[in-house]
Amino acid sequence: MGVDVGDYLKQYLGDFFGVYLFSTFKVFSASLVFHFSLGILFHYSLESYPRFKIKKQIPLLLLYLFAMDLLGLFHSIILYPQIYGEFFFYRYSSLSSLLYFFTDHFSPDFFFYTIVLILSVQLANILYYVWKEKTKLSFFYLTTILLILLFHRFGSLYPALAFIAVFPILHKLKDRIHIRTYFLLIPFLVFLFPFPFLFDSLYGTFTENHKGKPPVILISADSLRYDKLGFVNGNREITPNIDLFSKDSFVFHDHHTTIPRTFPSWADLLTGKYSMTHKVRDMFPSKAEKNRIGSKEFPTIGQKLKEIGYKTSAIGSFAADIFPRADFGFDEVLAPNFNAKVMTLQRTAESQLFLLPVVTGSFLGGGDYIEEMDGLSTWGDGKRIVDRLKKVVRKSGKSSFFLTYFSSVVHFPYTPAYPNYKKFTNPDYYGKYKYLKFVDPTATDKLNSEEIEQIRGLFDSSVYAFDEEFGAIIRFLKDKDLYDKSIIILTADHGEALYEDIHGQGHGEHLRGEAVTKVPLLIKFPSDSKYVSLPNREFFGTTSSVDLFPTLSDYFSIPIEQELPGMSLLGIIGEKDWANDRVVYSETGIWFSDIGDHFFQSQRIPYPNILELHQVVPEEEFQIMITDRNFQETIAFAKHRSVQNSRYKFIYIPTRKGVLFELYDRKNDPLNTKNIFPTGAIGLSLKENLYSLVKKWEDASQAGEYLLPGTLRNGDL
Repeated sequence: MGVDVGDYLKQYLGDFFGVYLFSTFKVFSASLVFHFSLGILFHYSLESYPRFKIKKQIPLLLLYLFAMDLLGLFHSIILYPQIYGEFFFYRYSSLSSLLYFFTDHFSPDFFFYTIVLILSVQLANILYYVWKEKTKLSFFYLTTILLILLFHRFGSLYPALAFIAVFPILHKLKDRIHIRTYFLLIPFLVFLFPFPFLFDSLYGTFTENHKGKPPVILISADSLRYDKLGFVNGNREITPNIDLFSKDSFVFHDHHTTIPRTFPSWADLLTGKYSMTHKVRDMFPSKAEKNRIGSKEFPTIGQKLKEIGYKTSAIGSFAADIFPRADFGFDEVLAPNFNAKVMTLQRTAESQLFLLPVVTGSFLGGGDYIEEMDGLSTWGDGKRIVDRLKKVVRKSGKSSFFLTYFSSVVHFPYTPAYPNYKKFTNPDYYGKYKYLKFVDPTATDKLNSEEIEQIRGLFDSSVYAFDEEFGAIIRFLKDKDLYDKSIIILTADHGEALYEDIHGQGHGEHLRGEAVTKVPLLIKFPSDSKYVSLPNREFFGTTSSVDLFPTLSDYFSIPIEQELPGMSLLGIIGEKDWANDRVVYSETGIWFSDIGDHFFQSQRIPYPNILELHQVVPEEEFQIMITDRNFQETIAFAKHRSVQNSRYKFIYIPTRKGVLFELYDRKNDPLNTKNIFPTGAIGLSLKENLYSLVKKWEDASQAGEYLLPGTLRNGDL
């Protein structure tokens, strides 16, 4: 017809045509590489027995590949059933009983060791053939197997594809390769397997020892509630490692995040300034907004520590995808990215049922074939990021380092790996919340008590899984003789509502209750610090996440050139409360949906749902951003805001019909069910405090009782 199909699709799909094409190519390339590798291993193993003819091998090969795919699938769905939740509960719900059967009756070890046994027998057979024959052909077999094992071990997708492309040529030329070449090549390939670990170890031995500059390790769990800690609630099973750590730490019992959304919360913590000041107020900041983080006006604590000789690193799972998206001051970021390309590739890969076990490591590696899968929200295995932390620490050697570790396992959909997802859940519950719980802001269905308890059990199981990560880190630091030398900080970016009263599930939509803003803060100082000898280790006054920047600056005598809203906590170490009452500030995040019957939907300034607000920006690596300035200001104007002291919480709620004010007694009414604002003068005092604070830090003005956010100035863009 004279029309180029590619041009038509390009016009129809726009910039996303290349994204779709790349995603499809990468997913099916990973499948090709894996099955080629399995096929070659099987073929060479059979070739060691001359009685097997090629005609017999083809049906055996197909049967073998299918059997290995099934073994990998069974192993993976027991280890990570959450990854397959959509397949079994939404696409083919009639098959969910199969998932229940495997997770109830099998351990993943059974299938894992079956896979290992099969592969080991084949590899041993090939090695015996090489030892027995010592021919060019046998050495070619061994070299090929070593290469594909290396590609699989390190997830080297593109080198593996190149090898597959030239393999027919190499196979034809195998008799021309001198046998001495194999004597050099085979030992070299064998040496490459442990080489990365050896390199990391050697690298650390040549680092400079900075005396007086202890390692700073900031450990955080997304959505970790303060009241879930065992030493707080009396449950000795849920956080045994954190409970033990608390005995060496200073515990801040009334610590609050400034905003219960991950990106702005971390921006506040690391810059020491409110989101209303630096303008990163939601999960989808524009280029102009995110570029303010790490600028001269908004330096981060990582940048300040780098100035005095520290190396800085950030490590995390899917919720840590904020770190590659702005300059938080880290020299190295070992965390997934978040953009439309990554999301597209993940969705493409999730449709390939037999590929998921490969890219999640069921076959002794392969997880890096598609590195974008690292950001999969249903993959809550913390072991892989703990291993990254260990690698960074080994590389750091004796140098001073600032390491931020951010775990996502406690973030919804609450996805701890086997066996932790069974820890606090009901074994007799069989429903769509057996393994995970997504948050759907538009959901209007009412959950029964059994479903709510199951979801809370999943959350508690996730907290337990994080505690295991934390324990593994602490044990490693002790083994490396770093625990006593380090400043170790444990906290969270925000908490989580879990169907208390009418609060629903999730975070960022409202400020009612204690669960969403109140998070842990534990600080352990080096054993030679002057603070260690202080007898009192518990502080009960209100503290804020913006206090960490001035606290670390104070500890290292780093001059602060600008006024900060937070306070150094060093001055009250050893005390139980502030000398004068202190209030801390919080605000809501962005509302993702504009529908639903949640109470906060009737208490808000309306704006469109997130699908209408955001834009995919190709020139910014297809990041998802809210770029419309009118929407940016509407989102800021609509936010609920609060200040709270040790006794009361005051909430400012702008609506279309005027501003609502709520005041709650935190001690006698922790769920915030009874608004006492109209009954006394306490609320008026806190109201005045909130208004003056917002006017100061946001350059806001007042129209009636509405707070009008300061307009983004041209110089800020």
